Amino acid sequence: MTNEKKLEIIRSYIEEIKAYEESQDLPFSKKQHLKRAREAYMNLYRDAEKGKLDPDLLHENITSFMYMLQ
Repeated sequence: MTNEKKLEIIRSYIEEIKAYEESQDLPFSKKQHLKRAREAYMNLYRDAEKGKLDPDLLHENITSFMYMLQ
């Protein structure tokens, strides 16, 4: 899989986190946790786009986070 495809998948995961964050049935503390996670992943995503971070590592990390959310 190319780095571009990995970045595309990572971006879709970040969007899923945002959608989950905006769910109205979550308590405020859970929404705050998701917001901080989403912001952290966005920063890491930007670093991966710039070549400062290996997209494989970010993909592995965010996949684990998404698994935890389920």
